[in-house]
Amino acid sequence: MRNKAVPKREWHLFAGMMSVACLVFMAQAMPSPDKEKTVLLEVVRNSWSAERSETLVYLRVYSDGLAEAHLMRRVDFRDIHLAAKKLSNSEVEALKHLLFEPATMQLQAKYLDYWGGKDFGYKYSVTIYDKSMKDLELVNFQPFLARQNRKPYPKQLEKLGCEIWKLRTEVTGEPLEKDWLKGCAELGY
Repeated sequence: MRNKAVPKREWHLFAGMMSVACLVFMAQAMPSPDKEKTVLLEVVRNSWSAERSETLVYLRVYSDGLAEAHLMRRVDFRDIHLAAKKLSNSEVEALKHLLFEPATMQLQAKYLDYWGGKDFGYKYSVTIYDKSMKDLELVNFQPFLARQNRKPYPKQLEKLGCEIWKLRTEVTGEPLEKDWLKGCAELGY
């Protein structure tokens, strides 16, 4: 059986249709620029003691509501993964409101109250992503102890810290290192 040659005109028509079909498929598969997933908030926790130091993603929240965090209680160094949870639209909007309030944007870059011992402690590196990034460094952040010692943090920072602790607890399902959520509730956050 002999193959008939495809006329040149029909071949160009077929190739053109395939090119258009490929372009349509690629356009549908690619995310549109305004719907691209971006990071809203990232909190990295560094802790140190005489025996070791560690760095982990304490909390990361994306614009589409995905929130993730490293587990601290059940750690398997052979398989380190992030716990994840999809936040509701109302939770994402409330977080955006808190992050982009003028009072949040006016917070200082560093809060270095040293409540811990010499040989141990922790630091939260908080990054709020917007047109211009806002970085905060919180060393041994303990708002309840700070209030007891009459050296309180700004209320907006306490509010942000409480929101981070609340979201982390929701994402990981783990209890916090201390009963900070109870203290946050007592402060009205």
